[in-house]
Amino acid sequence: MKGNRDVKFIIYQVLYIFVVCVIALKGANLDLSEVISKDNVVKKEYADSLKAYIDSILALGLVPKIEIDTSMIPAEEYEKLKMQLSQMQLQVQSITPQISQIQQQQPQIEQRIEQQPEIKREEGKEQIIEVQVPKFTQYLSYTIKNPYSATLTVLGDGSVLATISPGASANIKLSDQKSITYKVGNSTGSSSTAPKPPPKVSMQRLAPSGDGVSLRTIQSQVGYRISIDDPAPDQLKVKFSGPVVVKQSGNTFDVTLNFLNSKSQFDNYTDNKDAPYTISFNVTITDAAGQSVTRTGQFSFSDW
Repeated sequence: MKGNRDVKFIIYQVLYIFVVCVIALKGANLDLSEVISKDNVVKKEYADSLKAYIDSILALGLVPKIEIDTSMIPAEEYEKLKMQLSQMQLQVQSITPQISQIQQQQPQIEQRIEQQPEIKREEGKEQIIEVQVPKFTQYLSYTIKNPYSATLTVLGDGSVLATISPGASANIKLSDQKSITYKVGNSTGSSSTAPKPPPKVSMQRLAPSGDGVSLRTIQSQVGYRISIDDPAPDQLKVKFSGPVVVKQSGNTFDVTLNFLNSKSQFDNYTDNKDAPYTISFNVTITDAAGQSVTRTGQFSFSDW
């Protein structure tokens, strides 16, 4: 851009010298008074148009040719002006290639800025997805949601347990699988399963027991309250044995003794026996993994 301004300056300087020479030869008055009518002055829009035309010529790397009418000036003045014009034209020609080079380089710079680097992807290869598999426990039920953008296949020891579409969910129920594998496209992830813990059983005595306690008092109220803690209570099998009545509420079991219902039955039972008398019951809890837990409860009494 600086070279372009230098060329314009030289051209306008040449034109200025030419105008000064013409005015000097014709003996025109150089004061600031009006020398011609405003009506004969070149209008600004025409002058601007001429300037734009000259600028366009310079932008193309062309050098305007200036000719002087030799009949209007002496030979000595003509030679002097000719030498000055030749020197200026040489200066213009030396600057023009630089301008042309700048104009050619500019579009390349803009193209490099606008052109974004392309991300090359190898054809035939899918994107690697990091598959994370949570920890599973044997013999439990799970609801699995597919968070990936491709189909999720759930396998247990190599066998398909579920095929889940993106964003969908599926229910699975494990048995004795040793490992669970997630497969999404060509990506896989595996996790070993944890063995199911056995059920936890707690027994709370509610009725009195021991020497001096009557059988009727024990049988008139809940003797034991049994609570079972297990992650899969719906898979449990609970079995009671003994002379008891059981009422269930969720994972809680109330146990009441139901042994002798009359005084005569009590006398027959206690004949030739020493007090206190003891009656027992058992409760056995078995889960889906085949693990069993057995607990025993006792009722002691000495009177009817």
